[in-house]
Amino acid sequence: MSKKKVFYLLLSILFIVFLTACGGNNEASSNESTDNDSNSVDAATEEETDTDQEAEEEEEATVSTIEEGKLTFGSSGLFKPFNYEDLDGNMTGFEVDLGNAIAEEMGLEPNPVFTQDFGALIEEVNSDRLDVIMGSLTITEERAEAVDFSDPYYLSGGVIYTHEDTEGISTLEDLKGKNVGVVASSTYEEIVLEYIDEENLSTYQSDNVALQDLAAGTDRLDAVMTDKFVGLIQIEDQDLAIKPVSDRVFDENIGAAVKKGNQELLDEINRALEAIIENGTYEEISNEWFGENILE
Repeated sequence: MSKKKVFYLLLSILFIVFLTACGGNNEASSNESTDNDSNSVDAATEEETDTDQEAEEEEEATVSTIEEGKLTFGSSGLFKPFNYEDLDGNMTGFEVDLGNAIAEEMGLEPNPVFTQDFGALIEEVNSDRLDVIMGSLTITEERAEAVDFSDPYYLSGGVIYTHEDTEGISTLEDLKGKNVGVVASSTYEEIVLEYIDEENLSTYQSDNVALQDLAAGTDRLDAVMTDKFVGLIQIEDQDLAIKPVSDRVFDENIGAAVKKGNQELLDEINRALEAIIENGTYEEISNEWFGENILE
């Protein structure tokens, strides 16, 4: 081979090596560029995700309660079908289901509590052992001095019940001189005392016990005043020998009650109550327990 051919052969080899090296650098640069673009996209995505999470956290943010993340709502647990223990010892009733729905709408875990004492409920909420009372507490001016009430969540009123053999009682006026049973610290007690003397009044911790006492047919009671549904449920469940002898003798609004001045919690409860009324949850719960909407 001549020197000229050897020279050209070496030159070709060097040229090929040069092109290969340049191609590798371009590929590395391309990969580096792609990696940088990918990192930029990842960073932007991560930043967008963080922003979405922050916005979601803001939407789920709720009011402060006595136990973080929970809504502790209380009742006596003695007012079937509104709040009571079933045969298995489970807390149940219209107000338990309603309280659960309100808590969930607020983004909180429901925490129902039974105090076994209706008269102690206001003290329980004002001493921070309850966030809210949901125990068939009638909205009155006197009570509104001690607690703040929500919008009404059901409408009720006292009905007079007598033994099924009793005649001559159908109005409040007919209660004069009669022995009448009511739950202690209830609005029924206040109303009845306008017509009878205290010596003729018998107070109970539970409406159900008062109705059972009435059904016993002794001379202890001539009548009991309680909520219409409470009496009807007892007649159905216990086959009590009692009967309603009046329509509602007065009307009352039942509301949730929070510690005086806890406006933030009150506003959120009202918002949640309105939401479950609008989306049909309230009517579904009411129909399940009473076969009708008891807010109308």
